Formats: sequence, structure tokens, C-alpha cells
Amino acid sequence: MSQNAKRLLVAGGDLRQLTAAESLSTSGQVTVTGFDRFGALPDCLTAAEHIQDLPHMLDALILPMPVTQDGCFLYTPFGSNALRLSALLPLVRPEGIVLGGRLTEQIRTQIESAGLRAADYAAEETFALRNAVPTAEGAIQIAMQELPVVLHGLPCLLLGAGRVSRALQTRLRALGAAVTVAARRCTDLARTAGAKRKPLEKH
Repeated sequence: MSQNAKRLLVAGGDLRQLTAAESLSTSGQVTVTGFDRFGALPDCLTAAEHIQDLPHMLDALILPMPVTQDGCFLYTPFGSNALRLSALLPLVRPEGIVLGGRLTEQIRTQIESAGLRAADYAAEETFALRNAVPTAEGAIQIAMQELPVVLHGLPCLLLGAGRVSRALQTRLRALGAAVTVAARRCTDLARTAGAKRKPLEKH
């Protein structure tokens, strides 16, 4: 690894964050925190669970999506220790960048008040399109776990016709669910109707 490699800290999040951290490790020095309950991490990652053990003068701090669920602590489903954003910002070098998913105005202001740049990776169209797939699959997993019936033949109503809805439609229909989509715009409904595939007729 080059001495000029970027120093990155991935703080909290789910498997998406670990996948990103592993990918980033090919071109940077990546430390992760908030994953002590995950188990064995890839060898390319350095884990540190206490503030005093985290690296300083970071080039970038990568936050989860959502950044927080309670408005106070970072979202750390695999972590035992509570992480505050205010404790991590001083680790980033002046004018460094802090990236997070679905940044609120309050969090963005907190980052910029610390003299750092804020970037919302969830606002990128490429990310949003790719993230729709695991989101849709996660919704189906929850439905299969919670419902006392199978999805095959089940009437399903989707509110909205955005990226996640479109990903859900194809997957639910593939499972045999009867899918109805409710949307505000005619263009969304037309797109939904056009995405339906008519089964091939046997001759």
C-alpha cells in the first residue's frame, strides 16, 4: 500500500458498509468501527472499537445509511458500543470529507460546522438504482418471515412506483403474488403497466 493511500474510516452500518470497506481497501487504508458483533472480518480491514484506537487525520469518514435511527447515535446493528458523530468528526483532517446515506439538514450542518465537506451518497442515481435491489429483497424476506401465509397468490399493494417499487414488482410477481401499484403520476403507472410481461401462449 502506498504511503499516499487515503486513510478511511467506515463507522457503523450493515453488510453494505462492509462490502464497501472491502472494496475501498484495494486503494486505501481502511479502518472499520461498530462491527465487533459481526464476527471475523476480511483480513484487508483493520477493526477498532474504541475512540482512542481510531486513526486520526482521516481523508474520509464513511457513515451508514441511515446515519442514525434515534437522532443521536450512529446506526450500528453489528456494534456493541454507541458511536456519536461528534466524537468522530475531529478525527477527519481539515477540509476532509464525510459521506453518509440520506443526510439530514441537521447532520449536514454539524459536518460543515466542523470545517468538513458533506456528501450524501444516497443522492447519487447509480447508488439509488443498485440499492433498490437489496432493499426490495429485504422487504420480501421480512414479509416471508412475518406472514402466516405464502406470497404465491397473495394480493400485494405497493404505494408508489419508484426504484424500490419497480424492483419489488418483478420479484413479487415472480413469486406468484398478485401485485397492484398505486401512484400519483400517470407516467409512473404507465411505466408500471409497460413493465408487465405477458406470458407466452402455448400453441
